[in-house]
Amino acid sequence: MKISQKQLRRIIREESKNVLREQSEREPELREFARGRGGNNVRKSGAKISSAANQIMAEAEIQTGKMRETLYNVSEFVGKIGEALAGLGSLEEGSSMADSLPTVQELRRLQKDIARLEK
Repeated sequence: MKISQKQLRRIIREESKNVLREQSEREPELREFARGRGGNNVRKSGAKISSAANQIMAEAEIQTGKMRETLYNVSEFVGKIGEALAGLGSLEEGSSMADSLPTVQELRRLQKDIARLEK
């Protein structure tokens, strides 16, 4: 069976439309991961990290001065990471997991605080 150029172009156009449609209907990879076993493991680890942040906060409360402030900042930073990971399965439309993570500025501030304590 022979196919004319016109028929071949039409077939290619239709297939490319199908591929684009399938790609737009695909679920985001992070959401797919969150529903699986790996996502459950990450959520559990996030809860443990959040618990560690609470322990750091408790330790900060009995410290004084710059150490107290730095430990509060460490606790806040670690807590944001833990909460982001623990909340992996509850991603809502329009929200991003990246929005709940600490910023680069927060990391830099934390690095400066720790360096100040080392002096």
